[in-house]
Amino acid sequence: MPGLFVRFSGGVPSYPTQLVVYGAAVVAAAFLLAWACEAAQVDFARGVVVPAVAFVAILPEYIVELHFAFTGQAEYVTANLTGASRLLVGFCVAMPAALALLPERWRPPPLKRIAVDRTQRLDLAILGLAALWALRGVIGGQLTLLDSAVLVGLYILFLRRAAAAGGEAAPEPIGVAAQLAELPREQRRRWVGGLMLFAAVVILVTAVPFGDAVLGTSSLVGISPYLALQWLVPVATEMPELVVAVVLLTHGRAGQSIAVLLAGAVSQYTLALGTLPVAYLVGAGTGPLPLQPRERIELLLTVGVALYAVAALVSLRLSRGDASLMLLLFTAQFLLPLGFTRLVIAVIFIALAVDVLIAERAQVRPLLRGLRARAPA
Repeated sequence: MPGLFVRFSGGVPSYPTQLVVYGAAVVAAAFLLAWACEAAQVDFARGVVVPAVAFVAILPEYIVELHFAFTGQAEYVTANLTGASRLLVGFCVAMPAALALLPERWRPPPLKRIAVDRTQRLDLAILGLAALWALRGVIGGQLTLLDSAVLVGLYILFLRRAAAAGGEAAPEPIGVAAQLAELPREQRRRWVGGLMLFAAVVILVTAVPFGDAVLGTSSLVGISPYLALQWLVPVATEMPELVVAVVLLTHGRAGQSIAVLLAGAVSQYTLALGTLPVAYLVGAGTGPLPLQPRERIELLLTVGVALYAVAALVSLRLSRGDASLMLLLFTAQFLLPLGFTRLVIAVIFIALAVDVLIAERAQVRPLLRGLRARAPA
C-alpha cells in the first residue's frame, strides 16, 4: 500500500525512499503471486501449474528487463536478467551446501541422497540448449530477432512438453497457500483470482519505478548501477521462490525444491532473454540489441553457470561435491565483480561442465530424450 500511495500521489520522493517503498511493494506482490499460484495447483494439473508458477515468479524482474529494452537503455538490459538467472541456477545447485553452513539449530537434517524426478530432464535439456544458443550473442556481441525466435521457441516447447509430462506431484502448498487451498472450491478460486489480479497490478505500476530507484540510489551512494541492478532487484523479486525452495529442502523434499528453481531459470534463459531484442526493436532501439564487452562477459558467466548446473544434475542426482563447488564459485563471482575475474570464473564453469558431461556422456542421450512429450523411464 505505501508503494501504491507513493506511485499515485503525484509527488517525487527521494530515490532511497522510492527504493524502500517500491521494493517492499514488489516483494509483497511477489509473495501474493506465489501463494495464489501454489493454491491454484489444487484445481489444475502439475504440468500446467509448474510452468505457470515459473512465469509468475519472474514477472517482476521480467517487466524491469522489458522496460530497459523498450526505452533503449541497452547498457542495463542484461544486468537484471543475468543476476536473476545466476541466482536461480546457482542457488538451485548450491543450496544444500549453503544450508549445511548454517548454525546447527537452523540446519536441516542431512540428506544422504539428493535426487530429482526424471521429468526434470525436460527442464535441464531446455536450459542447456538455451545456454548454448546464448553463446551466439556472446560471440557476436548482439542479440537479434533470430535469437528471439529460437529462445521463445524453446520456451513454447517447454510449455508443451511440460503440459504432457507426468512425474511426481507438485509441491504441496505451505503456509498461507495451504490455507487458501483448503477453502471451498468457489471461494478458493475467487481468492486466487483476486490475489493474482491485485498482485499483477501492483507489479505493473511499481516494478519499473523500483528499477529506476535502484539506479538513482546506487548513483547517490557511489555503487555501480549495473551491479546494483544485477543483484538488488533479483534478490527482492526472487525471494518467494527462494523461500519456498528452502522450506521444501528442509522438509526433505529436495527434488521438488530443485524443480521449483529450475522451472524459473528456464523461463529466464528462454522467454525473458528471447523477448529482449523484440522489445528493443519495437521501442527506442534500432536493429539488433547491442551487447557491450562487459555485458558479453556477464552473459558468458551466466551461460557457464547454467551449463555447470545441467552437468551437475544430468544424472538426476546432486552430489555434495558439486553443490560445494557451485557455492564456492558463485560466492567468488559475487565478491569479485571485476570483468577479468568473472571471465576466468566463466571459463572454469564451462570447463567443469564439459568435463562432467564427458564423464556422464551416457546420461546425455536420456536428457535429450526428455524433450519428447513423455519422459522416458
